[in-house]
Amino acid sequence: MSAMTKRMIAVVGLAVMATAGAPVAASAGGARLYELTENMKVDSKGKFQRRNATSELMGTADVGTPLCPTALVAIYAPGATSCTINATGIDSISLSTGLGPVFGRYTVVVQGDNNADSPELVIAKGVFSGKMDFSPAIVMGIPLGHVTGNITDLNTWKVSPFTGTFRLPFVLPVPDAALFGALPLPLTPMDRYDVTKMTRPLYLLDDMQNIEAVESSEFAGGWATVKFEINF
Repeated sequence: MSAMTKRMIAVVGLAVMATAGAPVAASAGGARLYELTENMKVDSKGKFQRRNATSELMGTADVGTPLCPTALVAIYAPGATSCTINATGIDSISLSTGLGPVFGRYTVVVQGDNNADSPELVIAKGVFSGKMDFSPAIVMGIPLGHVTGNITDLNTWKVSPFTGTFRLPFVLPVPDAALFGALPLPLTPMDRYDVTKMTRPLYLLDDMQNIEAVESSEFAGGWATVKFEINF
């Protein structure tokens, strides 16, 4: 078992003990995106290694936020309470510090010509860039990451600052008598989980004292997704 896995198990164990019987805190943010796919590789330059990844994300933004302008919703989707966001993010994270840049592009979409599938009518486009801090996950084994940056609406060229939190899904360890310890359960595929029981993957909340279950809507293709909460 890796040192990172041991640290994560210890942290999660403390969180579970602290939250027995406690209410779960509500998620914060003006947008919630989920990582649907990720392509990752590790590059070595001398003694330094970087984790380089490209991810496709999808989620929703509340009306009135920079990702879901009220004026556009009034024109294209009157009465809607959110916009759907499709995004591509690229990052390069140092495996020694957990720090690195992130940038990418996004489209804002609403229902178009097929209400039975995901929204597809593009009403706005933009780009984003910022700084990633994945030291909690990479250095300390805590399933969290943070980002600060700006988004630029390519329709209006308005720049808006944002902060965000990445929540990595994990599962509770189970006893292994043969090893006199604990090993993490596999994260995939979906059919290994009973979503009504404690084998469902979890998210750790910022205060390090609460956890919440991954909802059925937070899986993609049977896999628990990384959750990205955005605040403006």
